[in-house]
Amino acid sequence: METERKSTHFSPKSQLIILSLLLGCAIALFSNYHKNELKKAVAQAIDNNTSDYPYALNDIEKVLDNQLIGWNNGNIDQFMDGYVKDSSVRFITDKKVKTSWQEITDSYKKGYPDNEAMGKLTFHRDEIRWVKEAAYIAQVIGRWEVIQKHKLEQANPNLGSRDFSSIVNRNAPTHDTLSGRFSLIFIGTPEGPKIQIDHTW
Repeated sequence: METERKSTHFSPKSQLIILSLLLGCAIALFSNYHKNELKKAVAQAIDNNTSDYPYALNDIEKVLDNQLIGWNNGNIDQFMDGYVKDSSVRFITDKKVKTSWQEITDSYKKGYPDNEAMGKLTFHRDEIRWVKEAAYIAQVIGRWEVIQKHKLEQANPNLGSRDFSSIVNRNAPTHDTLSGRFSLIFIGTPEGPKIQIDHTW
């Protein structure tokens, strides 16, 4: 006589609990990684004598303003001038950690190939503070927002030669807004303060 196999079935409530636990673990791991990167950055900055390159917190404002001008003029190279150009730079997202200035630059240029894709960038600076003032290591915590021209869905080939734009809802949005948060670690360099770690999500 064959025994019946019991199928494993989770109720919607159980699925939600499991998903919440997994998400919580992922966030904790990601947060822990960022804390470790911050500790390493501070230690490396102290070893590299960044205190030899003093700056004021309002100098950071100038770097961020210059980045905004570059981005909004479609100039990624000017935007990237705000970053340290050596192997200590890190760009941390929920997808990947980029470990060189060139890798970060190439990624931006691939993801934002023209002015329309880049859209209009705004920074909301919630806090600019010293992490270790004696070593000239500072942190910026804030929010970013990019407003892009709305992308229409691709036309359905079954529509034939009909003009797709004529059937688009006239009340459809004209722009898309992307937004998130960031934490930036600045260090002193001969060229002024630069971003050593960018944690963007």
